[in-house]
Amino acid sequence: MAGPSDPGLIERAVAGDEMAFAALVGPHQRAVFRHCYRMLGSGADAEDATQDTLERAWRRLATYDGSGPFGAWLQRIATNMCLDGLRARRTRLGPAGYGKPAAPGTVPGPPDPELAWVEPVGDTELRGADPQDAVVRREEISLAFVAALQLLAPRQRAALLLHDVLGFTHAEVGEVLGVGSTAVNSLLSRARVSVRAAAGSPSSSISDPRVQQLLDRYVRAWRLADIDGLVQLIAEDIRFSMPPLTAWFQGREPVAAFIENAIFAAARPHGIALQAGSCNGQPAFATYQPDGHGRLAVSGLQVLQVSNVDGQPLIATVVSYRDPALAIRCGLPATLP
Repeated sequence: MAGPSDPGLIERAVAGDEMAFAALVGPHQRAVFRHCYRMLGSGADAEDATQDTLERAWRRLATYDGSGPFGAWLQRIATNMCLDGLRARRTRLGPAGYGKPAAPGTVPGPPDPELAWVEPVGDTELRGADPQDAVVRREEISLAFVAALQLLAPRQRAALLLHDVLGFTHAEVGEVLGVGSTAVNSLLSRARVSVRAAAGSPSSSISDPRVQQLLDRYVRAWRLADIDGLVQLIAEDIRFSMPPLTAWFQGREPVAAFIENAIFAAARPHGIALQAGSCNGQPAFATYQPDGHGRLAVSGLQVLQVSNVDGQPLIATVVSYRDPALAIRCGLPATLP
């Protein structure tokens, strides 16, 4: 991180050298985006907050005294930008965050325009060229973790991320949030309990050959609209949700019944084409449907959580976003031949 060892660069930036400022903030921009995404639960909102952070840093650069890492100084600004933004935003819900699971046979109703949802982002947005990005832990960028964070009060969210993820000391967290050490301890304690309960078990690694085999079979099941094949791949307590629809299903039988009756039956004999990608450190698949012009057009994005169940990888969660723009944002093609 830029710090006291970069006085010349900082001096030029303070004097108004925009190239120097770009060189100063460049190595930290991805980490700032990642922090804003965890705070806000949306890639688009995180982009805006990152740009606002850099603009505020440019205006206030003369106040950086070099006593600590420059990256940490930027994260302080980013935290306050996000806290300011959260006052004017609706809380984003996790994929299965609206009410209880739907009863078997339920026909999902229309989206509720008053609700905002946690959205995935592509791995390339979360991991940049900085070597430090290679060691970002999967559980700290997973969709379940980001969704669990949104259930916290904003200051609890900030305290947890600053201390447990970014490595700020209790005193530094208190300075950012304007509270004493006792309040920091209270914020952290409540936040950890809530996130641990909501985030669930960690996902299996995508690089595990057994997971890759499972995902290959998953793609085949969708392409053949093979419900029996799909059932063999999913956990007993699987969750299936479809943001922005509020209805979601839990359990192997209810999920299989919904997919068979609402999706696979209508897709036969052609099935549904999937294109593999990766979001939030998890396997993801764009879904496609005929566009009437001899091509397949992207129709949505599935993000999967694969968990180890009695020594066997099984699909524990499928979040099927009904927004093609999210698939494109995650780097998947808009059309297939």
